[in-house]
Amino acid sequence: MTSLERAETPQKSLSCWPLAFSAGLLGVGQNGLLVVIPVLVMQTHLSLSVWAGLLTLGSMLFLPSSPWWGKQIARLGSKPVVLSALAGYGLSFILLGLGCALLALNAVSGYVGLAMLIIARVIYGLTVSAMVPACQVWALQRAGEGKRMAALATISSGLSCGRLFGPLCAAGMLVIHPLAPLVLLMVAPLLALVMLLRLPGTAPQPATTRKSARLRLDCLPYMLCALLLAAAVSLMQLGLSPALARQFAGNTTAISHQVAWLLSLAAVASLIAQFALLRPQLLTPIPLLLTAGALMVAGLAMMISSQLWLFYVGCAVLSFGAAMAPPAYQLLLNDRLADGAGAGWIATSHTLGYGLCALLVPLVAKAHGEEALIMVAFLIALLFTVVSGVIWRSRRSSSPAVQA
Repeated sequence: MTSLERAETPQKSLSCWPLAFSAGLLGVGQNGLLVVIPVLVMQTHLSLSVWAGLLTLGSMLFLPSSPWWGKQIARLGSKPVVLSALAGYGLSFILLGLGCALLALNAVSGYVGLAMLIIARVIYGLTVSAMVPACQVWALQRAGEGKRMAALATISSGLSCGRLFGPLCAAGMLVIHPLAPLVLLMVAPLLALVMLLRLPGTAPQPATTRKSARLRLDCLPYMLCALLLAAAVSLMQLGLSPALARQFAGNTTAISHQVAWLLSLAAVASLIAQFALLRPQLLTPIPLLLTAGALMVAGLAMMISSQLWLFYVGCAVLSFGAAMAPPAYQLLLNDRLADGAGAGWIATSHTLGYGLCALLVPLVAKAHGEEALIMVAFLIALLFTVVSGVIWRSRRSSSPAVQA
């Protein structure tokens, strides 16, 4: 067996979990940083609006960089791209931590410290955008054709775990020092690098065997599904507090506790879907996409109810359904584009969905009040289901062999 064959053959002793850990760092960095923002505002003497702008800058840079990295995955292979993303992750948080420490000590002027933070977020946005697409493609290549959905579910599980445990780890580190969570975010990518350096990489695809990386019109429905999913889930999350206000009559402490429980429930429901349904590959992509849409609509319909127990059930049902959809539209898009390009465009679509949510929130709040956010999420989930049906009809009419 040649070295190339060994690289392309899944090894039983080397699973995809190191890749899931690396992808999970994205969730740890995003949610963990949100936890410490109030502390960073006090330590750095920068306003909350400035920190919100810094976070948005890093996220928005995913838009141009994700498709570019998707093309590099096919040209260079997944391993170099993942390692580059981890290096950028570590460097960005080193600069972020250094800038915060210098600002806290008044060792530099506010403009110099802010410039360091901006550079850190630019590095983050331009490099970390490659993390999840490259981990997904590497996992797909290691798993082989028969376990592609299970491989994507493993990466999604890592992301969910990162989003679940990231805030807990950050809150625990705050006991040590206000800037200790940033040290955690500096060290974590080093651990991931140690694990991934041992894994055999996959060779770049020869140009003659690559699928097209150019976006075509028939790819847009899958990207629209990703955009609508991200927008619906984001609107639901932002609508939790206004929806609960009617239950707890403005008791902000009780509302905060309920939101924390609901977000934890959502993360657990997502993990259950990934482990119980996606990893065993119980459904093929098209049924998975249609079922995801139906569950999202049903869950949001329950959340519109005024009964608190039904609100909890609806949140769990929505989160279960939302976890089912990404591997489905990712695999369906990969039928038309190179794996790396498809993963990059899906990541871009998710970012656009978050942007759509940010645009809709003030418009909905001004026209109908913040309590209408979940109703708008319900309407977007309905649209997601309609687009899923269009995909099913188009694939059914184009080729009977594609239905499965």
